[in-house]
Amino acid sequence: MFKKPGKGLKKSYQPGSMMSLALTKGLMNEPGQNSCFLNSAVQVLWQLDIFRRSLRHLSGHFCLGDACIFCALKSIFSQFQQSRERVLPSDSLRNALAETFKDEQRFQLGLMDDAAECFENILERIHLHIVSDPTTDSCCSKSCITHQKFAMMLYEQFVCRCCGASSDPHPFTEFVHYVSTTALCQQVNRMLGKNRPDMFGELLQAANSTGDLRSCPSDCGQSIKIRRVLLNCPEIVTIGFVWDSEQSDLTDDVIWSLGPRLNLCGLFNRVSDENAKRCELHLVGMICFSSKHYSAFAYHTKSSKWILIHLVHIPLNFSDCSFVYNVKAKVPKIKSEQ
Repeated sequence: MFKKPGKGLKKSYQPGSMMSLALTKGLMNEPGQNSCFLNSAVQVLWQLDIFRRSLRHLSGHFCLGDACIFCALKSIFSQFQQSRERVLPSDSLRNALAETFKDEQRFQLGLMDDAAECFENILERIHLHIVSDPTTDSCCSKSCITHQKFAMMLYEQFVCRCCGASSDPHPFTEFVHYVSTTALCQQVNRMLGKNRPDMFGELLQAANSTGDLRSCPSDCGQSIKIRRVLLNCPEIVTIGFVWDSEQSDLTDDVIWSLGPRLNLCGLFNRVSDENAKRCELHLVGMICFSSKHYSAFAYHTKSSKWILIHLVHIPLNFSDCSFVYNVKAKVPKIKSEQ
């Protein structure tokens, strides 16, 4: 997860030092609850200064009672700030999530689910609680923190370089940009020896377009790749890695391909927003899945420290990951052996 810069960064951070770990309040995950996917998503949202402060300033919303994700999330954030307890329950949000998606049989009590999809659906529900409009692709409300902070407004189009024919642009909105790890590693191998510290976005773009060929709109016989154009400048960008299996042998390759910085001009074929062309995003959070358990890493801005949430004794063999990037934030590097 990558985001815009925050203040209060300190220069005392020492990569690799145990002093780089900071304490934070935990969320309960009793045996049989299987709430680690939700707790990881909540912890990362709490550590995102932009989101936490924006949510705090919102009060009016369309409340759904027991199914109100907005109320439940506000309650947890209030306890994070005011409670003296080191471990807090997330039952209210767990119940609201289960009630909201009971017809789809998603995020039900006692059942494990996907953290990236949970993260994405929480953002979408916040939009509905604030705007009460099921259309998520065209929201322009300045009070909707989902779209103002997280949304990537895009359009896709096929343009033939041979005859010049083009398809109609297809506009859509993303909250999580998913990339295949298999395709990513293939691109890393192709660019071996050419990698630069700032080309992580280019790797992701190349991986996302691997094998995505279509016939020319005018049937001239050419096969063309899709072009994705970014129209806005999101403050927070989330990348979701899609793995072929839980026991992938690509783990090491994926970890070594990760970049702490992300340029939007590299991530998409074209960027139309002038601010987006200039901005640089820095890694501030990760949600990882291993051994049937989710853990989260987050950068704590106030103390300039990385924190590991839901610490368990498991090997670093992540079969599912989501990353948040924050635009222009100067965040210290985190070494792979940490």
